[in-house]
Amino acid sequence: MSVETSRSTQRDKQVPSKTLSEAHLFKVIQRLYDRESGEVPDPLQIRAAAIVSALGLPSGQYSALGTKKNNERTKTNTEKDRVIAEYLTNKAGVIIQEDPLIVSHDFRDIYPDGLPVELKKVLDPDTLAIMEIEFEHKNYIQEIRSQTDYQMDRPVNYFRLAGGIDLFLRAYGHNKFFHKNHKHYLERINAHAKIICIEGFADDAVGEKLQSFWGGQNARDGNYDALMHEAVDAGFQGYFTEADSRDRSKISMDGELYSVSKSLDLSQGTFNKFYFEFLEREHPTLARKIGTPENLRSILFKQSTRYLEKLPNGLGVFHDKKRHSGHHYLTNNNETSMEPTFLELGQSLFSDALASIKLQMMAKLMIDGHLHQGPIIDYEGSNHLSGKSFFLRYPCYAMEVVLRTINELMAGHADEKGLFSIPDSEKDWKEIVEEITRLHFKEVENDASKTTAPGPNQRKLLDYSIDFLKLYRIDPAKIMPSSEEIGRIRQKLLK
Repeated sequence: MSVETSRSTQRDKQVPSKTLSEAHLFKVIQRLYDRESGEVPDPLQIRAAAIVSALGLPSGQYSALGTKKNNERTKTNTEKDRVIAEYLTNKAGVIIQEDPLIVSHDFRDIYPDGLPVELKKVLDPDTLAIMEIEFEHKNYIQEIRSQTDYQMDRPVNYFRLAGGIDLFLRAYGHNKFFHKNHKHYLERINAHAKIICIEGFADDAVGEKLQSFWGGQNARDGNYDALMHEAVDAGFQGYFTEADSRDRSKISMDGELYSVSKSLDLSQGTFNKFYFEFLEREHPTLARKIGTPENLRSILFKQSTRYLEKLPNGLGVFHDKKRHSGHHYLTNNNETSMEPTFLELGQSLFSDALASIKLQMMAKLMIDGHLHQGPIIDYEGSNHLSGKSFFLRYPCYAMEVVLRTINELMAGHADEKGLFSIPDSEKDWKEIVEEITRLHFKEVENDASKTTAPGPNQRKLLDYSIDFLKLYRIDPAKIMPSSEEIGRIRQKLLK
């Protein structure tokens, strides 16, 4: 695989010489739209753009200009943004392995000897504290002689979301032994966060994952449950939330065979035909690349968690006592690729795409004063970092992937609607928009007399309700153009 690299400048001596060029990711998205996509956007692509625009989110790569207060006036802090962009957000990543391509966006790999002084001066105090703790974490791991998987660290990717909100994608090992080995540093960074996102288990319904860890059936696993309670004990006073929207509580479509609930009578063949017809109508460019319902089944399986875990590099690459991994995408020739190819489908990529949209929504809520402003830490498995990192840069493409995987989006409605209803009316699209924009926040009750440790006297996890659509006076029934309007838009673009 050919990889473009750029040499470090004389000014920036700490950057490893083997880095991706800053234009690399732009060329990936340019290929997806110029070569893989049709000459005129498909209906689904127009719908994705309409939703992103209605929500007030950026559609493509964006400048994360921050703001600062000056005599009660808010103005853009361009110098701060310039430094952060130059040293962090414009970095395409460090090449850990070339074949297959594994790239790290971890700031500790970009600056292995520590952050540049100029960058330290402009970072918000909580953001800088998190980075400095993670450098301590790195040094601690380097001192450990044994190299078992759970003693190894995982990457931490930094992003600056639209409006200047700092985001850390913190890879996590879903295991009590990993948590025990790293908890000292994790609880310290959590104390500086305003929002902590938990990946959760896909078997829990959306909206129930956090409670399941706090005091429910998964509250003795010693990983996410321990992480949440220890964060509060360390001083975290923000909100917990779910960024992961996978829902296998009623139906699972991530494997060789679909696990259909008893209330449904839907064979796999029927589902593939049903789903393929939706793509033919809404996303014909993608449907032509897939070819047939049978090919769709193969593509879905080859992007399933079960299949990806069996690939030679499914467990990742160990480098500098840290485990790196990347999502294995699928090419038109059924070969694996470490970069998006336009065949992005399946449960894992759905999760990453929708999570990136929800994180952008959270940033908007912070900037507009509806949530306390400060760092967001998003915990997930290492395999999710590459997909999320790409989707966060290109929200409109992320929304396309969410709409392509509409079966995953509506899986929690299986009892009411069958697998999912092929949307063909304003009512159907209204429900889809409502599902995309659902946010679930929790806060710990303010009662210091109760312990946060799991048990009968623990402090409760309370709902913190935010209705994004109502808050911004967005009518979900009016977002989506009708099929007739989409037809006119496409005809106009053809001319």
